[in-house]
Amino acid sequence: MQTEYFQGKDGYIWWHGVVEDRKDPLFLGRCRVRILGWHTENKAELPTDFLPWAFPLMPITSASQTGVGQAPVGPVEGTWVMGFYRDGELAQEPVMIGTLPGIPERFAELNTGFYDSRLDTLDTDLNAADKKGKSLPNGAGKSLKGFPYPPKNVKVVKGQEVEIEEWDRDLESNRSTIQSKFLYPREKNKPTTSIYARGSEDSSSEVETRKKTSSESGSYSIIARKTSDLKHESVPIETEFTTNPVINKTNDDGDPFIPTSDLGSFNYSLASKTIQQPPTPYDAIYPFNHVYESESGHLVEIDDTPGKERLHWYHRAGTFTEFHPKGMRVDRTNSHRYNITMGNLESIVGGEEKKKVQGDYTLDLGGHLTMQSSDDIRLFSKEGSVLIDSKQQNTVIQGKHIVIGARDTLILKGGTKVIRDDDAAEDKVKGSYKMEVQGGYNLNSGKLSLGSMGSTSISSFGPITQTITGNSEETIANVDVIFGNLNAKTIKALLGKIVLETVDAILTGGIQLNVGPAGLAGQIAINAPLGDIEEEPEEGDAKLEISSHESHTHRVQQELSHAEKLSSNSKEKTPLALALHAELDVICPLEDNDDVLWCASCGDRCGCSWS
Repeated sequence: MQTEYFQGKDGYIWWHGVVEDRKDPLFLGRCRVRILGWHTENKAELPTDFLPWAFPLMPITSASQTGVGQAPVGPVEGTWVMGFYRDGELAQEPVMIGTLPGIPERFAELNTGFYDSRLDTLDTDLNAADKKGKSLPNGAGKSLKGFPYPPKNVKVVKGQEVEIEEWDRDLESNRSTIQSKFLYPREKNKPTTSIYARGSEDSSSEVETRKKTSSESGSYSIIARKTSDLKHESVPIETEFTTNPVINKTNDDGDPFIPTSDLGSFNYSLASKTIQQPPTPYDAIYPFNHVYESESGHLVEIDDTPGKERLHWYHRAGTFTEFHPKGMRVDRTNSHRYNITMGNLESIVGGEEKKKVQGDYTLDLGGHLTMQSSDDIRLFSKEGSVLIDSKQQNTVIQGKHIVIGARDTLILKGGTKVIRDDDAAEDKVKGSYKMEVQGGYNLNSGKLSLGSMGSTSISSFGPITQTITGNSEETIANVDVIFGNLNAKTIKALLGKIVLETVDAILTGGIQLNVGPAGLAGQIAINAPLGDIEEEPEEGDAKLEISSHESHTHRVQQELSHAEKLSSNSKEKTPLALALHAELDVICPLEDNDDVLWCASCGDRCGCSWS
């Protein structure tokens, strides 16, 4: 069975016209097209709203079904399109099959068809008049809000959102700018093909590559790249030592962490390198650069120019990704950037990696952090602190040699204790060393040796107790005897007695005073096995009685009696008496003690007088 009539049997009615409205209420990509020869250019006779909707004919690569395939949008107001009427001469079902480029010869005119209709579509002024003062039927366009345009200027504010300055779309303030830059045609007497597709060899494109030499190209003439804030820039970054640290020095003993001079050599300075945004290698030649340029200023380029092959994906705010001819990739984000990876992220860098962060840098890990370096690891803070803290577990710093250099104060703080787990340890201090302990101080050692090349002073504001398991021996060289200091050792008790006590009263006890080596020049021995040696002066007497053996006691009594006789016959006090008085003046300088002696028995002034 044959049908007498079906679409295309008798051929199609072909047409071409200009898009005036693309805001399809059915979202099917339809456009209202004013068709040449079928529709008048007088919008008063045939307003845009009365034009039929033309369907787009999509390529076979697009499914055009249930959201599958590419979006059926493309033409903008002022685009010349070509198609056919699928309903023949009824001319109510136009179909668009393609667009027509050209070289426009004049700008759009108000209320006139076959031009950019954005002058007449929104916020029209019904009282508007033409140059001759004649009222226009549908008025003149007053505002272009609601339509996309490239930005007037882009300003990058580091650490913040980019600032985009949009064009003033009020026709009354700058109609020529609006018409020449944004309304169809944007460029009179120039091809409608994108200037980036026409290339730098087309003089009409006016693409500025700012070539410095025949082999070097400069900045790309995209609006955002023209601004001073978005020129390629060099960012300084400090990466390397200019002087070697102390860990690389050695002394005469071969110890690598102590220098031959002093620890002041543990200073460093950093050498500055730069991170530079390279200029674009754009040098496209028509027809090898495949370009998509959107109304608001977005740009996509697939450049096949021989020797200048590139990929370029550009955002109107100046953010872009560009692949250079030899595979180098440049990414720039003029605002915030977020990278979110829900799986694993693995990166391999074959060369160096440099990173410059002008604000804070935060890294929060849910698992382990492992860093490994084949060379030095350097961590610096110019003006702040460096904190390493493991709140629940240990913090371990290991190395063949560890150097801690504090320019002012070194503080070691342990919650309850500080432990040195060494088989052998050695502390070297080139200057003075002071230790202050606000609480108790206990020093336990398997073997202890204390040495001083100079004077030694020990002060205690409380008792001092020594417990010696072995014997105790003290050798005093008294090298100061050449300066007149005859006292090798002086013991002064400002108050109280001096007690020498031996516990063993049977076999080893006793006190022995030797004059000369081993007592060869004289010897005083005080031994009291199972007995006492006492000094008991009688009232008015100044004598010393030592009794243990009768012969010894008798000898001491005779010597004291002789001393008393000498003292009584002399009008002046003996040197012994003068020495006693001087000692008393030191003990109690506020009283006259010249005639009062301290009693060795009671430890107080008992009234015994020296006469």
